[in-house]
Amino acid sequence: MKKITIGILAHVDAGKTTCIESMLYTSHEIKKAGRVDHQDSMLDYDVQERERGITIYSKQTRFQWNGCEIYVIDTPGHIDFSTEMERSLQVLDLAILLINAQDGVQAHTETIWECLTRYHIPTIIFVNKMDISFRTQDELMADLEKKLSDNCVDMDGADHEEKLAMVNDEMLNAYSEKGTIPLSLLQESLYKREWFPVYFGSALKHEGIAALLDAVTDLAFDREYPDEFGARVFKINEDGIVMVKITGGMLRPKDVVNDEKIDQIRSYSGEKYTLLHQAQAGDVVGLKGNLSMRTGQGLGFEKDQQESLLSACLEYDLLLPAGTDALMLWPYCEKLAREDPQLQLTYHEHSKTISLSLMGEVQKEILQKKIEEQTGIHVGFTQGKVVFRETIENEEYGVGHFEPLRHYAEVHVLLDPLPAGSGIRIVNENRIENLSLGWQQQIMNALHYRHRGVLTGSELTDVKICFIAARGNQKHTSAQDFSQAARRAVRQALRKGRSILLEPYYEFEIGTPAGSLSRVLYELDQMKADFEISSSEDDMTIIRGKGAVRLFMNFQSSLYALTKGRGRFIPRSISYGACREQAQIVEQSGYDPDSDLRNPTGSVFCAQGSGYYVPYDEVEEHMHLHPLEIENTTTYKAVRYTINDEEAKRVFEMTSGRNQNEKKKVIPHKKVKADLSFEEVKIEPKKPQCLIVDGYNMIYSWSSLKDLARVDYDAARERLIDALSNYQGYKGIEVYVVFDAYRRAENPGVRNEIRGKLNIVFTKYGQTADSYIERLVHDLKKKYSLIVATSDGLIQNAILAQGATRLSARELEGRVMRTNTIAFGHMNNPF
Repeated sequence: MKKITIGILAHVDAGKTTCIESMLYTSHEIKKAGRVDHQDSMLDYDVQERERGITIYSKQTRFQWNGCEIYVIDTPGHIDFSTEMERSLQVLDLAILLINAQDGVQAHTETIWECLTRYHIPTIIFVNKMDISFRTQDELMADLEKKLSDNCVDMDGADHEEKLAMVNDEMLNAYSEKGTIPLSLLQESLYKREWFPVYFGSALKHEGIAALLDAVTDLAFDREYPDEFGARVFKINEDGIVMVKITGGMLRPKDVVNDEKIDQIRSYSGEKYTLLHQAQAGDVVGLKGNLSMRTGQGLGFEKDQQESLLSACLEYDLLLPAGTDALMLWPYCEKLAREDPQLQLTYHEHSKTISLSLMGEVQKEILQKKIEEQTGIHVGFTQGKVVFRETIENEEYGVGHFEPLRHYAEVHVLLDPLPAGSGIRIVNENRIENLSLGWQQQIMNALHYRHRGVLTGSELTDVKICFIAARGNQKHTSAQDFSQAARRAVRQALRKGRSILLEPYYEFEIGTPAGSLSRVLYELDQMKADFEISSSEDDMTIIRGKGAVRLFMNFQSSLYALTKGRGRFIPRSISYGACREQAQIVEQSGYDPDSDLRNPTGSVFCAQGSGYYVPYDEVEEHMHLHPLEIENTTTYKAVRYTINDEEAKRVFEMTSGRNQNEKKKVIPHKKVKADLSFEEVKIEPKKPQCLIVDGYNMIYSWSSLKDLARVDYDAARERLIDALSNYQGYKGIEVYVVFDAYRRAENPGVRNEIRGKLNIVFTKYGQTADSYIERLVHDLKKKYSLIVATSDGLIQNAILAQGATRLSARELEGRVMRTNTIAFGHMNNPF
């Protein structure tokens, strides 16, 4: 059976949901079509969607028509949720673009058209609400041809065959010879986006829907999928269900995908679902399990999603009620970020605030209500500020080295600028033959990171990062070491080279009365916008142009004042370009790249048994792999590495802890006669093991605790203590669990408790858990072999430099769960 995935896209109020209801009714999937105004439509089942009468979240359903299985994805039409719409595009076989016959092509319709063009999705146009339109079909066709494409073809028109014959030479020859055009040529040219069929009707009255469905089944290709498994994640819903389209092979429950086990496979129709024993290529399904997949991720042979065309360009800080700690809200915010990566959530350690990116006021209101319903916390938002980005001007080479005691990694990268809108591209061009594939994969994983620029600390974009060389040590190197070295290599290259600050620009349209034109043009000139007068309609003059978002943030109210309420400002799309006032913006930001502890520009080397920091501009003098030949071309810099015996010996000595300065004056030892008498050798006993746990970090990270913490925080803490107490008793090791009480004035001093043999510590007022753990590691390192359980990257360097090893929150949770289950059984397991 042919399987087709279609998406319904449109400007708000064009009738998308009504169109899907009509499709389901016409195909006999439902007995009665619901209506948005009656709040009984099948897909708008969310409370806020029904209250507002708009689609907020993409939904999916399915039905059969002409022997084909059709999966339908309903996407939001409001501009504030356009990123939700864009994520769905990459799984579509065919798009249906709805046009409201009353309004014609709107500004947001043109934005959707740009997205469809970028992702090269074949498109059928359906002009809806013809039953109440005052415009004729000819007028609407002229609007489509003017604003979308000259090759929009009215399939009800008497001359549609002649117009189709003019699309390309093959179709012209076929029409000249046979008087008709074969279906195969129509399909091929449609998928090349050379023509766009147009249908007219009324979804509310089920007029034209059957003809539209016939076109979908006739014009869609019967795709052949590879046998190898592949899938693309396009949505993660509130329940953690990962929505994917299978693009190759087959998937069954309990299969392992990207190192994660699938528990259930669900086929959704609205909010209802059925469990599947297997999913095949072409299916759109939901995956359930303890999954950490993210929106836009490619599974199997599929690659991750490219940079989004649409993205939020304004950032807001959350305003919390007095006495509310931002860390209490952070776990739920992380969940929201998995559902919608465009939120770009950031926790600012220095100000203890959470910031996020939003598209507009409606999205802000929806998010505000959603947070309050889930956490009971009513949040506010600061005034929006522009989200800047950074890129590089020229190709640059970088090296990162991470070598505190008992750790070792060095990574070399090459950064190249990419065209605007390309995002980050990671490629493996390693030239070290003896570097294992496992280590190479760890480095590639580390490079898939939200790298920060060095001008304002904004996100890096439009850069190709080539991994070209690396070195590790079989005994001392871990995945975290490569992660540290790789990120430092990127930052070192950025710090050396020249960066460009990017800011968002509006493509806008302004309508103004002729009497106000001169005042509006003067205002646009003052805001350094590029513009031109496009046309005049009646008494209104249309201006199209481009300007920096930061200068247009309050322009709508200014336009109202200039035009006495008659002017309109329509932002059509947003794109990033070079900031014209870079020096001023960078100075105002006050960002110091060398003081950013989360994103260091320098490297860590080892000498005489301890690590020391080397600034970015001195790293290349200390690095262990040296480029012996660099060939420059206009498009590529090739770096070839060779290591002779002397260099290999030096690297071995460095990784073994012998790191003396060979240039120091050597004082020869006085020769003495060797004493060959027997001397007893003292063997140092093995140190006992001690585990130090960052308590609140575990609560916010463990899947078994973070949901409980939102409801009853004290209960989550007690459950963690019980689990660790059982784990300590079974393992027979020393365990310290440290809870952060630095904001509690009622806790003036450190408070210690003993639960069985478990040491429980509450830090004193003004002291963080990180600082206490760092001190504890220093005090206990001679007595114990230390393991510190934390997912906080800021404390990592300190504990590693003192010889402790690090255990992530997820790893500790797995160990505790397994140990407690084995030792005490499910009945007595705290979880």
